[in-house]
This record gives sequence, C-alpha cells and structure tokens, in this order.
Amino acid sequence: MSVMDPAHEGSPVFTRIADMRRSAFVRRYGRRCLALTIAALVLTPSAQAQVPVEPAATISEATEAALAGLPQAASATAAREQIAAQRRAARGPFVGPPVASGDFEIGSEGLSEQEAGIEAGFRWPGEGRAARLAADRGGAVIDATLDEARLQVAGEVRSAWWALANAQAMVAVERAQAELADQEVAAATRLVEAGVQARRDLLLAQAEQAAIDARLSAAETELLSAEAAYTALAGPAPRAFPPEVLAASGADLDQHPAIRAAQARSAAAEARASVARFGSRPRIEGRLGVRRERVEEISGRSGYETALLVGVGVPIGRDYGALADSAAARSEAISATAEAARVRTRLVAERLAAERRLDLARRAVSEAEARQNALAEALALTERGRREGEIGFIEVLRARQTVAQATRDLAVARVAALAAISTYNQAQGILP
Repeated sequence: MSVMDPAHEGSPVFTRIADMRRSAFVRRYGRRCLALTIAALVLTPSAQAQVPVEPAATISEATEAALAGLPQAASATAAREQIAAQRRAARGPFVGPPVASGDFEIGSEGLSEQEAGIEAGFRWPGEGRAARLAADRGGAVIDATLDEARLQVAGEVRSAWWALANAQAMVAVERAQAELADQEVAAATRLVEAGVQARRDLLLAQAEQAAIDARLSAAETELLSAEAAYTALAGPAPRAFPPEVLAASGADLDQHPAIRAAQARSAAAEARASVARFGSRPRIEGRLGVRRERVEEISGRSGYETALLVGVGVPIGRDYGALADSAAARSEAISATAEAARVRTRLVAERLAAERRLDLARRAVSEAEARQNALAEALALTERGRREGEIGFIEVLRARQTVAQATRDLAVARVAALAAISTYNQAQGILP
C-alpha cells in the first residue's frame, strides 16, 4: 500500500506532503496574483497618462523619455529672459532709470515758483561692460548646467536600467531553479509512494523547494522595486536590455559637462564679484533741472525768472552693505573656483575607477563561466553516481545547490559587465 493511499489519509506522512503541496501552490500562485495586482495599479488610466505607452528599446530612448520632464529645461527659457533683462539693464551711463521730480509753490498771489528736474546715479567707467560680461557668463551657466543635468539624468537611467536587468535575471534564474525543484519533489514523491526511496529524501527535496521558493519571492520583490523605480524615471519596463556601445577612451576632460558647468559657475562668480566691486565704490549722482520763479519788477508788475539747475551728489561715508555684498561675491568666486578643481579631481578618479571596474567585470564573467561549467560537469558525474547507487541523494542535492549558486553568480556577472560599459561611458561624460 502506498503512502498516498486513501487509507493513509490521516497519517503524518500524508498530512505533511499535502500541507507542503498546498503551501507551494499558495506561494506560487500568490506571487502571480500579487504581480498582476501591482501591474493593474501601475497601468491605470491616470498612470498611463503620465508615462510613455511603449517601453524604450535602448538606454538612449529611455534617457530621452526621462529628459522630457527635466526641470532645468522647463525653467531655461525664463532664466534666459532674465539674462536678457540684465544685459539691457547694463546699457547706458546710469545705474537704474533716471528719476524725474517736480515742485510747485503756491502763495497768496498764486503760483510763485516752479521747479522740475531729473536725477540719476552714474556708472563708473567699465562698470557697464562688467555687468554685461556677468550677464553673458550667467547665460553660459544656464547652458552648461542644463548639459550637466542631462548627464545626471542619464546616469540615473543607466543605473535603473541595469538594476532592472539584474532583477529580471535573478527572477529568471530562480524560476528555473523552482521548476527543477518542483520536478525533483514530484519524482521523489512517486518514488516514496512506490517504496523505493526513503522518506528523508522527499523531505530534503521539499525543504530545498521551500528555500528556492523563498529566494524566488525575494527576487520578485526586488524586481517589483526595480520596475517601480525605472517606471517613475523613464516609463514602462523594457522587454530586453541591449548594452551600450563602449565609448572611445581618452575623451577630453575639459569637455565633460560637469567640468564645463563648474568652470562656467566659477567664471560667472568672478564676473559678479567684479560688478560688486564697482557697487562698493561711492555712487555719484547728478541732477539737472529748471527753476521758474516769480519776481517783482521795478514798475510794480510781476514777472518770472528762469534758471538752469545743475547738481552733484556725493555720499558721505561708505556703504557697508555694498562692501559686505562685494566680500560675499569674492567669497563665492573663490568657492566656485575651488569647487571646479574638486570636480576635476573627482572626475579623474571616476574615470580611472570606471576603467578598472570594466576590466574586472569582464574578468569576472570569464571566471564565473568557467566555474559554472566545471560545477555543471561535476553535477552530471554526481547524478550518474546516484543512478549507479554509489552516491546518496544528499550529495546530489548539495551539488545542485552549488550549481544553482554558480548560475546566479554568472547571471549577476554578465549584467555587471554590461553595466560597467554604461558606467565607463558615464565617466567619460557621454550621453547614451
């Protein structure tokens, strides 16, 4: 009589096998229901209106989708309008628009005095040219910062792209292992029922099946997180993950967007400091006006005299607020210059690290392939020994676990090698 015979329905063995079958069914189909639920939530009409309908086929297309909502690009037009206004404000000999004024004096005999004038602060020689230069360098900062932001977004897309590729590879490996575990449990169950295999082997197979199911659940959870991160950045998850083309080495470091942005900010800060130095000087103001005053003539009749008024205003004392602004501008310029040097040092280190990482990743793939091939051959010999009765089930199970780990390591190494190409291109400052 077999273990699964209805007569043994209340036996501990029957109950254990039935419970593990139900738990495996719940785990397997529970994960599928969870994945379908999350997919339904992601693909609601409101979500579809915010992300592209078609997934990107390459990293370049994914980057373009992510750059469509770049905040710096949306504000660039307003920033350029600000620069144009600053250039217009830097024209002419006056600081700000001239101010017109008028005075009237009315006595008992009517209007007795009238005065009208216009006054303005004068620029120092070279101040307008310095202000226009500061505006031009501010415009260069806008363009350089926009390029730097594009490269940063490309880096985020590259990271999300390969994180998703790695997560999908892990799920594929664990699903394949889960299928093998299911087949092994089914085979062990038949052999136990036939009375030709020990119940211990069935329990070991079921324990290994539960461990693989747990790893599969963890891998699918990581996949859901990676898909959510990628979707929020570049739209629906891609169907495949083609690698980038490796960029040529020796790219000019000065053309790196981060270097150009740092240098542009340094130059703009120095230009603003130059303008601030003019502002710390005493500001001379001029006034030009006309006065018309009523006077009494000798004959007793009244008349009016007209006079031209010319005035000059010179501040008494120093404007310490302007001096503070000038010192702050100099400090900002020094800080921006130091930051540009720091960015250069960091990029040099990143390029060297990217080159080294690419070499190590390629070597890791070769080593992982050699290990996986060797362990697969060893597993074949182990399984043959089991069929011949020389090796027990526990040795076969351990050999399969080792091969499974080698398969996972190989999948990770392959994705890491492709990701290293993207990291290298990112360090070179090249968009996908």
